[in-house]
Amino acid sequence: MSRTPTFNQPPPPGHVWADGASRLSGRAVETLYKDRQKQKRTGRSDGPRSVDVGRKAAWRISDIEAWLNEQGGPTPDAQALHHSRPPEPARAAA
Repeated sequence: MSRTPTFNQPPPPGHVWADGASRLSGRAVETLYKDRQKQKRTGRSDGPRSVDVGRKAAWRISDIEAWLNEQGGPTPDAQALHHSRPPEPARAAA
């Protein structure tokens, strides 16, 4: 059973705690914390960047929105995807 942190104080203005970041970004709380660990190790993150607020982690709402805008790239053209498939192998006559 995963443990979702709870906070008794409101986040700083323009920030959200993990549960709010999860709702805004559509990523699980556990995934956000995994992204945070990767961010600490490598300086890169697969999700929105987090910041330290004392001993707690918070996410800037503007960073979440920017990350979401980066994710919304052009959708693939279904017709082009269909034509990019290799032809089906010929079946041997039975």
